[in-house]
Amino acid sequence: MRVFSRQEMERRWANLRKSMESSGFDALIATSYAGSYYLSGAPIHQFGRPLATILPLKGEPAMVLSIIEREHVEEQSWVKDLRYYWDHNPKPEFGNPRPPLESLLIHLKGALEDRGLGASRVGFEDATLPAAHHAKWAAALPRLALVGASSMLDRTRQVLSGEELHFLRAADGIADIGQQELIEALRRRCSARQIVAATRTAIEDAILARYPDYPFAFRIVTGLESPLRGGGHAEWITWTADSRPHPDQVVATMVDVLFWGYQGNVERTVIIGPPTEKVRYDCEVMIEANEAAIAITKPGTRLADVDRTTKEIFKRHGYGTRSGSGLGRGIVSYEGNARELTMDVRLYSDVILAPGMAFSLEPDLQTEDGTYRHCNTLIVTADGCEVDSKLPRGLIWV
Repeated sequence: MRVFSRQEMERRWANLRKSMESSGFDALIATSYAGSYYLSGAPIHQFGRPLATILPLKGEPAMVLSIIEREHVEEQSWVKDLRYYWDHNPKPEFGNPRPPLESLLIHLKGALEDRGLGASRVGFEDATLPAAHHAKWAAALPRLALVGASSMLDRTRQVLSGEELHFLRAADGIADIGQQELIEALRRRCSARQIVAATRTAIEDAILARYPDYPFAFRIVTGLESPLRGGGHAEWITWTADSRPHPDQVVATMVDVLFWGYQGNVERTVIIGPPTEKVRYDCEVMIEANEAAIAITKPGTRLADVDRTTKEIFKRHGYGTRSGSGLGRGIVSYEGNARELTMDVRLYSDVILAPGMAFSLEPDLQTEDGTYRHCNTLIVTADGCEVDSKLPRGLIWV
């Protein structure tokens, strides 16, 4: 039941160790959902029970984690040195109870000392480790030189392997099926509740037929929500019993599908009824920006230039925008606050694209009639990019 092959994990460890050696690190400790998952091959949502995945410069890695994760981690990860704590103590004892962080640090110290790393230079995830936890680390491990290493780890994860891309493509393929059903339900003028039910059934049937062994999650946004009930990226239901498509409405639809924590996503702007000339023009500007960005996405292009391309088109037509033009695709978790920030498609991004990198392209055009946004995953190839959705990218009206 291992998520990734031993060869894949060895590749990750070897790539990161090259960066560790050049930075003078004796070990790296990952504590975030995404960082630990990447280094261990086991997805763990901590839910108040911290973890640490240790990658030494030499020797076998180790993990310190809650005993409740034991069954699945032993099946999913190639890491053999697994050290568990209980909610109330480092061992299954009721005397001298301690909170999980203290128990973790006791085992973490032991794992480092067993590797001769009790007094060493260790990288940690400074972007995600809370300051209060860092203070306790420093007190419990006073001989360690703790050095921030989030950027190093995140940049190592930017290029996805074939095994990672498999999950991404599979998730996008299912998202396509859900998005197609959603558009057809809008065409039938179904209510939001009916649209969600039909789309959910289509997604679940496709997953269970094609990928019955994969853990999955998905999210459906009909575009018929009430702005007054909006919750940003929260998982709240925002539509009501009266939410139904009506003529001249422009809706921004979205389907997210996650396999093993890798997110597929397809979004389409759908016009209800024949578009007016203004709505058609607005939508065509959004499409022009998308296609121009796709055309320049290839190895050697900077992510900043992808974003700049869309914004120059918006500006030329007299439009503004509230955001960047996309974000990295890789390990994602709403619950674990995981997002590939180094791959954000923004004017300030210094990332130079290379084969295997993946990101969403979703330039966000703001108009008086609503938001216009198509979203597709782009996978950088040897000489260009692959658009990982087979649905039409032009003007859509039903």
